[in-house]
Amino acid sequence: MIEYLISGEDLRLLEELKSSLVNKQASLPDFKTEDDLGDYKRIFDAYYTETDIKTKLMFLNSNPKAYNIDKMLEFLSKPKSVFLFYFIDIDLERTLETYLISMFDERVIDNTRIQFHWAGRNSRGVTQLNGSVINNIKNTENIINLTKSSKFLEELMAGHIA
Repeated sequence: MIEYLISGEDLRLLEELKSSLVNKQASLPDFKTEDDLGDYKRIFDAYYTETDIKTKLMFLNSNPKAYNIDKMLEFLSKPKSVFLFYFIDIDLERTLETYLISMFDERVIDNTRIQFHWAGRNSRGVTQLNGSVINNIKNTENIINLTKSSKFLEELMAGHIA
């Protein structure tokens, strides 16, 4: 739901959701989220972006799903496409820390795993992030190694990470 609060476009529904949360109502209004690649899409003059919003409770261990590989490769085949993660860290004191990072940041690549058992027929699978990547990336300065990024894309297209 937090993803919808950040990226949702239906202003009436956003107000209903906020009101339900503020008033601690037992149920939330019905809303449907799309099963798209990213939670937020934006077209700029120079490029097209999709951003996946990931919320992380820093005091819990988790390894969130990242993306469907086939959907990602289809998106990246479009000219000027850029895929980003927007991480929202929440600690025990309810302090928020946010950062925007490329899927090609080498810390993200090093902590991305393919999960074949979640794959359907004729699918390359999905990726999962090692939760520690979220815990350890504390700045928005992307570290992109072109050689490592190219190899990573080749491995995704082949359907495995070597």
